[in-house]
Amino acid sequence: MLNRRLIRIKVFQVLYAYLQDETPSLNKAKSYLENSITGIEHNFFTVILFPIELIHYMRTNLNPKENKYLPSAEDQRAFDNMSFDGLYERIVQNEEVAKYLAKPKHRWQDHPDVLRKVYHKMRQAKSLNGFMTNENPTEDERIQAIRDIYNYLINESEEFNQEMEEIEMLWEDEKSSIKKAVDGYMKSLLRNKSANRARNGNGESDLEFAESLLEKSVRSGKDFEEMIGRSAAKWDADRIAKTDMVIMTMALTELVHFPYIPVKVSLNEYLELAKEYSTPQSSKFVNGVLDKLVKELKAENRLVKKGRGMVG
Repeated sequence: MLNRRLIRIKVFQVLYAYLQDETPSLNKAKSYLENSITGIEHNFFTVILFPIELIHYMRTNLNPKENKYLPSAEDQRAFDNMSFDGLYERIVQNEEVAKYLAKPKHRWQDHPDVLRKVYHKMRQAKSLNGFMTNENPTEDERIQAIRDIYNYLINESEEFNQEMEEIEMLWEDEKSSIKKAVDGYMKSLLRNKSANRARNGNGESDLEFAESLLEKSVRSGKDFEEMIGRSAAKWDADRIAKTDMVIMTMALTELVHFPYIPVKVSLNEYLELAKEYSTPQSSKFVNGVLDKLVKELKAENRLVKKGRGMVG
């Protein structure tokens, strides 16, 4: 399952474009959204596959024992640890990973210079040095090291990020959310737990959630805009920033029509969206309006949530 904040961002972008269109088409918007969500999945697995391809390249081409010079104990230890014997096999035998390895959208093996440069720089990375020099790492330490490698790639590796920017021009916008999704996925996979990204706790796929949020936001938009206008009495609807109106409409849609998402989760997500995509004062304005409307919806029994702790 992809990070839901990233999915909300994609829905926000599509909904904003839909509302700006002189001849809006919901089917066209949903088609664009589907392509966008599919693109995120491809980028997700492009990131997942890099360390796998790196380990394969390293095992094949960088084994110190095959060097004509006698390898140092440090070089051999780093190679042995980075080979991830057993864990590597566990990853590549995962059905979902194996599918993308068989037909990757981006073949890292076609970029040996990048793999080699990244490996040699990883050897010098302070964040990975402890594992590289560990004489006898435990299973937990090896699992944590793989997760640390993903964090290193996304946070520190200039070469990796340059490649990802060439693959996806919106990489800078996506990478923090993809990093979080990758970490959760690998944590589950490496501990032999289900690494199912496809569906959330309500049984929805990422695409189903995204399309439902878009469609319900469109169909409920006018009603929620009227509610927002009444709540923000000092502001004419035309004076409210369009981005703020779209963000608040999505928030109200999620609050009313997605009973399995806690109120606090929805409010926090859309306040973050306002901070990132609207004016500097927007989050305070959005927070004030939504807080008032949540109280109104509760009083009218329109805010029905399922499960403990959902309304709060």
